[in-house]
Amino acid sequence: MATVRNNEPTPVFKDSSFRAQWAAMSLRESLATTQAKIGVLPGTIKNKDITKLCPIASTRDGEREGTPQIDEFNIAIVGAGVAGLFTAMILDYLNKEYDLNAKYTIFEANKPERLGGRLYTHKFEQKDDKYPIGDHDYYDVGAMRFPKTGIMDRSLFDQIGMKVAEEKKKPKQGELIPYLFVGEKTPVLYNGIQVVVDRDISAAELNIPISEEYSTTSAGKVVDSQIEVYKDVYNKIGAKTFWQLLMSEADPFSVRQYLTNRGFNYDTIEFFEIMTTGNRWYDQAMSEMVLERLDFDAEADWFCVEGGSQQIALKMRDHIKDSHKIEFSKRVKAMSYVSVENGKVVGPSQLKDGDCSEKGKNVMVSVTLEGEDEVSEETRGPFHAVFNSAPLGAMQHMYLEGLNLNWVVKRAIRNLGYGASCKVGVRFKTLWWMQDKYGPIRGGQANTDLPIRCCVYPSYNVEDPVDQPGVLLASYTWSQEAERIGAHIKHGGSPESERRLRDLLLHDLARLHTSNEVDYAELRALLDDEYLDHFAYNWNADPHTVGAFAYFGPGQFRGMYPGLSKTDGKHVIIGEAASAHHAWVVGALESAVRGVYQFLFKHSHRSRAACKATEAYNYDNVPAPFGPLPAEYDRTQEVTIPCSEHGHSHGPGVVAQTSAIGEIARLQVWQETNRLKQGGDRLDPDRISEEAARPILRAIEQAIEASPLTPLPHHNGGVVAAGA
Repeated sequence: MATVRNNEPTPVFKDSSFRAQWAAMSLRESLATTQAKIGVLPGTIKNKDITKLCPIASTRDGEREGTPQIDEFNIAIVGAGVAGLFTAMILDYLNKEYDLNAKYTIFEANKPERLGGRLYTHKFEQKDDKYPIGDHDYYDVGAMRFPKTGIMDRSLFDQIGMKVAEEKKKPKQGELIPYLFVGEKTPVLYNGIQVVVDRDISAAELNIPISEEYSTTSAGKVVDSQIEVYKDVYNKIGAKTFWQLLMSEADPFSVRQYLTNRGFNYDTIEFFEIMTTGNRWYDQAMSEMVLERLDFDAEADWFCVEGGSQQIALKMRDHIKDSHKIEFSKRVKAMSYVSVENGKVVGPSQLKDGDCSEKGKNVMVSVTLEGEDEVSEETRGPFHAVFNSAPLGAMQHMYLEGLNLNWVVKRAIRNLGYGASCKVGVRFKTLWWMQDKYGPIRGGQANTDLPIRCCVYPSYNVEDPVDQPGVLLASYTWSQEAERIGAHIKHGGSPESERRLRDLLLHDLARLHTSNEVDYAELRALLDDEYLDHFAYNWNADPHTVGAFAYFGPGQFRGMYPGLSKTDGKHVIIGEAASAHHAWVVGALESAVRGVYQFLFKHSHRSRAACKATEAYNYDNVPAPFGPLPAEYDRTQEVTIPCSEHGHSHGPGVVAQTSAIGEIARLQVWQETNRLKQGGDRLDPDRISEEAARPILRAIEQAIEASPLTPLPHHNGGVVAAGA
């Protein structure tokens, strides 16, 4: 290991997930870098010390005098996926508990049957009366499994009435049932060698030439040993050294580069990749793999949803007070800030003030929608705030020049990696894989280097009669393998137009489940006869997602996440990509909580209801699943006020007396509001006046006057539910 520097950021709250801690350090580093350059703030932070951050007022209530008040908020939510639907649920809660009076409209580009975004379940249609459709003739095209771990609380499921099924053999639709992550007698096929074992396979057993040192050890064990190095550092040496090593030795490199630096040769790394993930998956940051492995455990209890994961979205919709406010087939084409006077748009905003001008013109957001004919359009609004949950690939196709996005957001929209993914479900006349001759296989997955790559045996039909029709997730691919099998998928097409794909699926399934030519020919003939239907989906080809999930390369999370989550409280980016737990449903939920809080703080001087709701979050009084805020947005006990202009310390233990909870999110709103006032795509620290810095300077004064006092209580963060 390389020598680490003592001036690197110190660790933060231990009890949160590793990803949340990583997010917190990225956020604080970004804020500290900017604060160090603002001349009207005390001192400089030469080493980007994230334990030295200026505080900010808990609300903007002190700015209320002379400010026009808002009696009713008009809100737009872009996208009826998890983040969008949950935002509506939070607003419903705040309307009820704090009289927020927020009226919202959800614009969804898809049709009603696609409610839920990437919570998408395909249900097969009956095409032959001999084989009627059953309760389990479906598969999850999107998120399909949910781990029960410490950071993945089930409170959202409780809120929408989703319980763990008591009757395992006859669960009710929408109930949670065990997801069998590992099954018995699942085959493995690599390099033309098929084996059925309940352990990991080595390169030697598959006749794959790699470094002799690792040829008799499974790829999983070797890769895990690289992760264990970091785990041991964290447990035995300490969190500070762990984060220093992660930042200096893992985050700047892809997994492939990292393993190369550790002395593994090309052939060995290629073997590790194909056995543990997918082709080109090792292009992600090594830090991403480390944090994912430390936070999630395949041995934990996993669940799936009876009836498919889209049941979550349907139940969320049913718990939204104004579900009729979801407008389908409404693709957002453009958004821009506009000046509004007496409720009417009087022209585009010059963004000289992020709140309202001296003449009383409010700055609001207009939304332009594209009609179903893709030609007509209409402009809606103006809105006090827009919560934009569109995936970044889809966001790139919107015209957002009128929002004057910050440079980091523009770069992230263009550059942030999104993982490709394809799934193909096949409906057969019988559950042939659960017959004794081919298993029986109940749950788990089979892996191969053939084009189908991964075959998933559903957990929801393991109790079904084997002589009845059923669905097999015949192919689940990622990255380059998804791009290649996706070439055979006709977007909006039918099985009849995908004959090559059908032939490929049946060939690979027969090869995967047999070990000789005689058995292959027999099973292939059986599958040709058993085949009833298939449905294939390529997330890269979906114009409303343009990818499956956020996929951060070296340095990308640290460099992009702080900008993506920064907002002026009027245009708020939410969704899994703008969260610490990207690629998981929990990330979408957490982003919604953070986004609503930023909106509330922004408007806390123009609405007493918004001010009260902000204070409720500040004092951790918002119950799950609508709170608390993700922990990375809190000030923790090691964070103190920077030194004075002359280099003198404000004294030991001087901490802000403003709310510790949500302080990072409030600072983000303050910085972004001032950037928009300046009009550029980056904040110019030299242009920040003492008047603009009053929310910060006053908080510092109060802290010095009150010192030494005990910091306000902190929560451990973490919200709601997870899924991938």
